[in-house]
Amino acid sequence: MPNRPQDFPVFSKLDDDLIKSLKEKFNRYLSGFSRSTGIQDITTFDDVFYEILERIEKRRVYFHIFYDGCKMGELNEGALMCFWILKLAPFFSPRISSNVLNAKIAMFLFNSMLSFVAKKTGRNVNISSQIVKDLYYSFRFRDVSKESIMILAESLIS
Repeated sequence: MPNRPQDFPVFSKLDDDLIKSLKEKFNRYLSGFSRSTGIQDITTFDDVFYEILERIEKRRVYFHIFYDGCKMGELNEGALMCFWILKLAPFFSPRISSNVLNAKIAMFLFNSMLSFVAKKTGRNVNISSQIVKDLYYSFRFRDVSKESIMILAESLIS
């Protein structure tokens, strides 16, 4: 098994078809967000969004290499997307502050991801309104790590 950096290929530019697929997937979440909040005029900074997609794909490779071929999983992927949305703020609207908008999108994504995975696996989401409020506050004002969002997502589904 390789164990030196030079034994691994350098991460290359993402394939255009993969970018298109990932962006279409995320746009479905963004459409749901727009319908539920009424915020319609959201602009995506494509270069920032591309960086988010690239960082998630790099983490997918990381999981594969360092966890013996383990796949990242939908909860971890969604948690990473939330983290990078909060960190890099790829969304803008003239009607709402960027910080608030990106935190709301991350919260919507987080809740949607939990519901999707719970339904898919026949489990339940155990999230109270107080947890939602606390998480939104944390998304806006606290330093939240990728790993903490991942473990929180895991712990809220039973």
